[in-house]
This record gives sequence, structure tokens and C-alpha cells, in this order.
Amino acid sequence: MRRKPGFALAAALAAIVLIAVLMTSVLFAAGQETRASRSSIVDQQVFAYAELAASRAVSSFNPATMSAASSGYVSIYRLPRDDLMESTVFITKLDSALFLIVAEARSGAADAIRLRRRVGINVRATRDSLGVDRVVPIDNLSWTALY
Repeated sequence: MRRKPGFALAAALAAIVLIAVLMTSVLFAAGQETRASRSSIVDQQVFAYAELAASRAVSSFNPATMSAASSGYVSIYRLPRDDLMESTVFITKLDSALFLIVAEARSGAADAIRLRRRVGINVRATRDSLGVDRVVPIDNLSWTALY
């Protein structure tokens, strides 16, 4: 049997190219998975910050100041920037005692993923037995994730 010179060299080069292609595809897939995971984490953080801003708006809401406004009036509040998140709250008077509170949160880092999420809460202004005005979320329709 006659030996073919250079066959081992060609087989070794083909194996190296095949291993390089496999490693490149693995590194690319790992990078894509890392970016997708980071985006999912930031999305959850922005959503949680929107819920926090909406909760703060409900707890600090004063129905007496909004009672004089006409239906359809929108009040806009900007919450102080918190680390990498910023938020804006829109309070819309729907009826004499119904209000829609929409909190929008945004991720604000220059090098990070820029995402925005909104949360809406339907609330009703009531007066308790002591005569104190307060707002309570409407059952079954109170919290809504807005995109």
C-alpha cells in the first residue's frame, strides 16, 4: 500500500477548522443568551420600579386637591431619579370619584438596555366614617400592566 504524503496534515487542518467553527458558534450563542438574560432582568426591574412609583402615587394621593378639577384633567408628576431608573406618574380624573393612575418607569443608564414599562391603577376616592378623604383601588380592575 502506498502512503499519501500530507494526508495527516490536511486532516489536522480540517479538524482545527471544525473545532474553531464550533467554538465560535458556542461563544456567539453564549453571548446571545447573556444579552437575553440581562434584558429580561432589566425588564423585571423596570416593571417593579413602575409598580413602586404607582404605589407611591396611591399612598400620597390627595383627593381633595383633585376634586376641584374637571373630568379628563391630567396631573403629571416626575419622581426623583433613583439610581438607574426614572419614573413619571400621570393621574387622570375619570369621573367625580374615579381616577386612573399610570406610572411609567424607564431604565436610564447610557450603557445599559433602555426599556420602558407602564402600570395603571384604577382608584376611587372615598370618605371614611371619620370624614377623612382617601383613595382605594377598585376591586378586580385595580392593577393593569400597560405596555
